[in-house]
Amino acid sequence: MHAQNRRKVVSDFFELVMQGRQNEGLGFFALDCRQHNPFIRGGMKELLDGMTSAQKEADKYPDPSFAVRSILVDGDLVAAHTEMLSSRSNPGEGGLRQVHLFRFRGDKVIEYFDITQAIQPDMPNAANAFLGEQP
Repeated sequence: MHAQNRRKVVSDFFELVMQGRQNEGLGFFALDCRQHNPFIRGGMKELLDGMTSAQKEADKYPDPSFAVRSILVDGDLVAAHTEMLSSRSNPGEGGLRQVHLFRFRGDKVIEYFDITQAIQPDMPNAANAFLGEQP
């Protein structure tokens, strides 16, 4: 599978996540895909159920937002940097910034990793976690 196609798979997956249709994204993953989130017992179905729960928590806020900040492709690996804010108008209310790693075999994701950092009020580093300059 070409790098641009892998980029599109990851982009399409997150588009489904943004629409609250995470479980439809299971089609991008091999049936035996291994996920490495230490807080989720099970496979990708359980991980996507966790994403659904997180989205429901964000819906408690008047203007939550989810954005894909960047996607990088290197061979069979694709990295995506995402941000989920509790409140778009008041980003200091918290949220999550994540780096997701997808390992492909052919056109399916066979392994998934994520690294998560909570956004908290009054973080000592004004540059914030994983944010940097935005295009």
